[in-house]
Amino acid sequence: MKKRQAELTYRKVKQIDKFTKQLLKNKQLQPAFYITLLQLQKDTNAALSFWNSVRNNKTQKNKPEVASSDKLQIGGGKRYMHGFVNLDIFPPADIIWDSRYGLPFQKDTFSFIFSEHFLEHLDFPISVNCVLQEIYRILKPSGKVVIGVPDGGKVIKAYGERNKKFLHKLRQQAYNRRQLPIETYSDIDLVNYLFRDQLENPNYTIHYWAYDKNSLENILRSVGFKKVEKYPFNPLYCNPKRKFFTLYLQAAK
Repeated sequence: MKKRQAELTYRKVKQIDKFTKQLLKNKQLQPAFYITLLQLQKDTNAALSFWNSVRNNKTQKNKPEVASSDKLQIGGGKRYMHGFVNLDIFPPADIIWDSRYGLPFQKDTFSFIFSEHFLEHLDFPISVNCVLQEIYRILKPSGKVVIGVPDGGKVIKAYGERNKKFLHKLRQQAYNRRQLPIETYSDIDLVNYLFRDQLENPNYTIHYWAYDKNSLENILRSVGFKKVEKYPFNPLYCNPKRKFFTLYLQAAK
């Protein structure tokens, strides 16, 4: 991206961020409007991270065209994986990048791509399809992608069957930092968090969409992937803290 474009975009996002913060100081805002502004602030924080890196020519430690590994992690957040090229919109990634703009790599670059608890944070269907199409493009022939998302089907089943043991474990492991019972009144709130998380808490990023095995499998097949199947939990890549409520699928190009 051109440096001038990056500078102008950064300034515009900075103005939006400043204006949003000023509005949020008004304690008399209508609650729904306040929540919308809070989400906008989260989005501008991410945009500032990306565009600030672009304008300072610090979007990567290595040039995207010449990847330092044939393995890529997308959206890993603070979970930096050694031996991978790590791409995220926030540090400490090797490449600070907004995946909704496409992925900054040549076709057929990687043999293995891993992404865990990232897809649900993308707007559906536009950005989700864009990212998956890009993953398909940059995978080498016969390359593999592994995607992990919160298992919406598993949680809904547990709620419908009143599986208190599962739901209690979900509450303790996935939402143990919430201000209980202020933010979780009943088990249905756990289902809501999985589908959309919460807007009003500044520490958490919204979930835009939830997936089960059939939906994620069909989306992967729709962009060209073959041999889509469940991926056996592998502690070398997967986060043990998310094991019991995460759906992992692998797909080959």
